[in-house]
Amino acid sequence: MGELVALPKSGDVFEDRRGGDRTMRVTCHPQRGTVVVSLWVDKICRASFQLASEDLPRLQSALAEMVFPAPPDALSDTA
Repeated sequence: MGELVALPKSGDVFEDRRGGDRTMRVTCHPQRGTVVVSLWVDKICRASFQLASEDLPRLQSALAEMVFPAPPDALSDTA
């Protein structure tokens, strides 16, 4: 079993669009120089990934560049 670490104050929890008590937690651990992304089902962590702090700007950039086109019905609402 892995080491249990208290949930840091910086981070967020995202719900999976499929529901079923699935969540993704993103937490910052500056003392370890990592950002942890963990996948949860109910209260059980199923997987985690430790991202090195020096890779964080690249991840932020990749996420910022992801753009979804507006759905066709959203375009017609503005006309």
